[in-house]
Amino acid sequence: MLGQTNPVELDVVLNKASAYPFGHEEHTLGISAETTIKRSDWGMTYGLDSQLVGDEVKLRFGFEAIKDSGWFR
Repeated sequence: MLGQTNPVELDVVLNKASAYPFGHEEHTLGISAETTIKRSDWGMTYGLDSQLVGDEVKLRFGFEAIKDSGWFR
């Protein structure tokens, strides 16, 4: 953000890895991830002094991947 990069650690949960539930040959993988970042770590300080805007932002991601049956071998 604002041209800066910072490392971020994600809490990742494997929700499910199995055959696709609707009878196809594919397999599916479901993952959830979340983290909390501070805007100030990227130089985004507008409104922090007046507490107009909070510093912490919670990010949540959900991923689903589908791959052919050769994936789980």
